[in-house]
Amino acid sequence: MNQNFESRQLAEKIYESFPVTQPAFGQLLGLLDIEASRDVPTAAVTLGTRSRLLINPDFIADKCKGPFDLCILVLHELYHVVLGHTRLYERSTPVHNWAFDAVINAQLSQLFPEPHQTSLFRHSYSPEVFPECMLRPPEGWRTKEEKWHLGGQAGEVHKALYTENSTSYEELFRLLQTLVLSDGTALGSEQLLGSHGDENEATDPELLNEIRGIIAQWPMVEQRSGRDLGDALTPKQLVLRRKHNAAVGILRNALSRLADVGSDGTLSPRVSLCPSDSLLPYRSQVDRRAEVLSASGQEPFFFQSTSSQASLARSERVHIYLDVSGSMDGVIKPLYEALIPLLGKVAPKIHLFSTAVSDIAHDELKKGILHTTGGTSIDVVTDHILKEKVRKALIVTDGWVGNIPSSHLEKLKKSKVKLYGAITSNGESQFLNPVQGKAWKLPALPN
Repeated sequence: MNQNFESRQLAEKIYESFPVTQPAFGQLLGLLDIEASRDVPTAAVTLGTRSRLLINPDFIADKCKGPFDLCILVLHELYHVVLGHTRLYERSTPVHNWAFDAVINAQLSQLFPEPHQTSLFRHSYSPEVFPECMLRPPEGWRTKEEKWHLGGQAGEVHKALYTENSTSYEELFRLLQTLVLSDGTALGSEQLLGSHGDENEATDPELLNEIRGIIAQWPMVEQRSGRDLGDALTPKQLVLRRKHNAAVGILRNALSRLADVGSDGTLSPRVSLCPSDSLLPYRSQVDRRAEVLSASGQEPFFFQSTSSQASLARSERVHIYLDVSGSMDGVIKPLYEALIPLLGKVAPKIHLFSTAVSDIAHDELKKGILHTTGGTSIDVVTDHILKEKVRKALIVTDGWVGNIPSSHLEKLKKSKVKLYGAITSNGESQFLNPVQGKAWKLPALPN
């Protein structure tokens, strides 16, 4: 069969199967060329300058029997891209790949829980054999006949994946290493859906920008959830001990550039001209009292006037917006520790942001108080800046926050807000480009 014809047929089937409730994935899918290929066992996304979604038509014919199976296969592969699995770790191991698939399948099952929607997972994996049972819901999931075959730690993690509880990639890694690798069992990729090869190609900038806009809304690494906008604000407390001199120096430099800082390290006063009422022996503006006196035959000696008087005004302190989303989990603690020596130079409240902004006082930051929803959105930051009339802001983030809304951009420029960034070592500063914000790169931060 002609490959182009097969590819067109596959593309039509995929678009027909795609749920209209997932427009973001449809938009992402539109950036990929869909090709039929027998060079991949199931499906794969290539991330070079020409991004392609490769689908094995033989696998589709053999395994995707249900009307929703093809959609789930494509969503599974897109999730690998959207959740940034190729960027979370320098090199993915078989343990990583199994954990990624377990989380992806659980997220998709939570999003599409009906039996006909989860049939690809249920038909591909045994409910009783570990570890493949972690890649599918339990038998009778969400019914009175629900049956969990695993016990102990493995059973707890499986339940966390498929209930309202939460589990992380790290927990899955530890479980697989402890229960599988310790007894000599080899983990291969033959049973996994999609491609799990090394990604060495540079990503298409347009595709990467679209990915940023989607993954910014999701918890990363340390929270497993099917909810794409994070969870409710969750209080936590960090134990702070270490110092990070290199990061402190970079943050101090960023703060100094944003604020007027004197040679002694304090906020320098600046000269401000303030209007002041005064009297002059000649007319300089309309003076109704003088006009009344003149009309009654009396010539006033002095006339009311307004002059400018120089005074000293203290510079506004910089507002810190600290990204506390799931993707920042490995660096939040050292960033808290790096900010403590600089608190005398910033506003009285530190603005923690995820998909909500939560303010903490300096004393609370020193105690390691943390509030986060797990997700990320730059919208809440720029909205907070505009509502609170903030003039100088330093955003400390990995940059995976989405794009500043166009409606906010216009207002930020009109208000002449200075918006700078301190970006983690593996982060991106592209979100600052529309506001021409300067960005500083932070060093690697050990937890």
